[in-house]
Order: sequence, then structure tokens, then C-alpha cells
Amino acid sequence: MLKILKVRVEELTSESFASFGQVIATFDEVRPQVRIGALREGIHKVTGDIPDPLPETLSLSEGRVRAHFACHDDAGQSYYPSRHCPTVFWVGPVQPTIEPADLRAFYSDGSLGICMDLRVWHTMPVCLRGDEEYLTARGDQDYDAHSIDVHFDADRGLALEPDMASYTGWKD
Repeated sequence: MLKILKVRVEELTSESFASFGQVIATFDEVRPQVRIGALREGIHKVTGDIPDPLPETLSLSEGRVRAHFACHDDAGQSYYPSRHCPTVFWVGPVQPTIEPADLRAFYSDGSLGICMDLRVWHTMPVCLRGDEEYLTARGDQDYDAHSIDVHFDADRGLALEPDMASYTGWKD
């Protein structure tokens, strides 16, 4: 059984997110920085439905709990909620690897997305209600050659969940 670590949720603002990149009001407002190659655009489908029981190896695209985090050295990455569902964006600082305590969770009411700098740790956004299609742009280079991954579920039996009770104004 996975141990769940709840993480305090912060409001997504330009100021609170500045050390990780930029907050965006439209998908095309800011493009991620590219170091090698070009950008590739896509859509990531995510559901807010919480699997029960929680599997030992978590999906990147369902529920609120995340355990797989990555960073990329070919380009930054952006996520924008096309259906404007309330979202939590997970990020961690630029450094060789991360610990759970390094990760931060930012709440958007669905009107804002993020454009992350190169090498910022992140995972798939968490859709808090319904289903979302996140518009994304990231580097077009080989994922394995230009990414570092951490799997807290497989490596430590641990996963992270945004503590929505800690965020003033959120009602499930």
C-alpha cells in the first residue's frame, strides 16, 4: 500500500510561480524555451476521477495522487487547461534530483496555465473536477535522452496528493 504525503496547495500567481517559469492566460501567450531541437504541441487527457482502490503503480492521467516526476534538458514545457477545469500544477526546483519535500503544488481555477523553464521538475497536472484536455508544448527530442525521471511509487512506496483542505476557498 502506498504511503500518501499531503502537500500544502498555494495559489498560482506570477509572483508565487516566478522561480519555475511563467503563468499564462492563453496557451500561445508564452512559448517554452528551446535548447535543442524544436517544440512539439499536443494534448494530454486527464480525469479527476479517483481510482478506488488506489493502484500500487499510479497513472499519470487519473485522480489527484502523483508519484512520477520528470525534468527535461531539451526544452521547457507548458500546460494550459483547455476546458478550464480547476487544476493543481506540481513543480520542483531546477536541481539534479528531487525529494518529496522539494515539490510544490499550485492551484488554478482553470483560467491560468503554466510555462515552465528548462529543467523544472513536474508531473501531469491534476484535474480536480471532471475531465480536462491540457494543451502542452515541449521539446521534440527523444524523451529518454533528454529527461530525468523519479518514480516515488515504485522506488519508495510513496505518492503525493495536493492537500485541498489547506487551500482556502476550495470545496469538494
